[in-house]
Amino acid sequence: MSVFDDDFARIYFAKDESVGLKMIIALHDLTLGGKALGGIRIYPYESEEGAVIDAKRLARAMTCKNAIIHHLSGGDLSHGGGKAVIWGDPKTDKTRGLLLAAADAINDLGGKYIGGEDMGMKTGDVQVMFERTPHITGLSEGVHMRRCESRIGSGDPCPITALGISEGIEQCLIQKFGIRNMSNVRFSIQGVGGVGKIIVKYLSEGGARVLATDTDANALEAVKSIYPGVNILEPERCDEIYDRECDVFVPCAIGAILNDDTIDRLSRAGVKIVAGCANNQLLEPRHGEELWRHAILYAPDYVINAGGAINVAMETVGYDRSKALSIAKKIGPLLAQIFREAEQKRVPPEIIADEIAEGVLIKAKNKS
Repeated sequence: MSVFDDDFARIYFAKDESVGLKMIIALHDLTLGGKALGGIRIYPYESEEGAVIDAKRLARAMTCKNAIIHHLSGGDLSHGGGKAVIWGDPKTDKTRGLLLAAADAINDLGGKYIGGEDMGMKTGDVQVMFERTPHITGLSEGVHMRRCESRIGSGDPCPITALGISEGIEQCLIQKFGIRNMSNVRFSIQGVGGVGKIIVKYLSEGGARVLATDTDANALEAVKSIYPGVNILEPERCDEIYDRECDVFVPCAIGAILNDDTIDRLSRAGVKIVAGCANNQLLEPRHGEELWRHAILYAPDYVINAGGAINVAMETVGYDRSKALSIAKKIGPLLAQIFREAEQKRVPPEIIADEIAEGVLIKAKNKS
């Protein structure tokens, strides 16, 4: 494993040609707790440079997200920001051997990084990795034994992520339209994977008008079979999602999708709210201000999507589902506070979210 120092705490490169492993582990900030918590993403990047850029962006976001979680939990959940990415196609490259090699790389860091599920990873995958390293979260529900250690698994983080998204969407509707009822509100969902399909359920049952798209035709077919009232944009037309008239855009797939072009298109399509589970939705920080300039209310991604990270963070201190749910339900009220302060100060909401996260880190640094 090679090490690269940057403006980050550390960036590690791990390779194992025998199983095709090419992995980057980025540790951004270890102020909270002395160890970083963040998911492991498997994605077919176009280049190693692209994988490194994504790892660094995701790790930075985890620093902010974990600071927010520290705030929401009253300091009970304390982790720094980190992320791992594996350069590969999860459909063809994700073998047992690759997962075990990735686990070995994480174990070599001696607990500085704690991994978990992210795009391309499932509960069964982290279960395999737990065979080689204890520094992994998101185990299936129930008690697990590894050598002399027992662990209560938190299970699939998607439902609690979706809970936070639903709480956040409700606060967005109140802030922008003064309503809670979703009946006939138009939603466009980009991505119907683990979290996105639960959001479809929540919106459909609430009477919303839903348009969904994904690059995976099978995922769309599964949604349509359960919720026939949902309108579908086929994979080859998924880019049209930015041009379809709607009130709320819900990004639940890849990040960096909010840029000069897409914000302009969303504005012309009548979008008034952006609230979803995708990480790093803004291509650049200035795009938050662009949304604000277009009078589009943006729910800062690392706040609204913190539910899943709350769930796995609980696993590191002794999993308690009722407590995890209780903390996740604070996401909505925190967003309401962020929106109020942003309105009072006439700044974009992510500025207020950043101030809260930075305040947590400054306070922790002053204590150390």
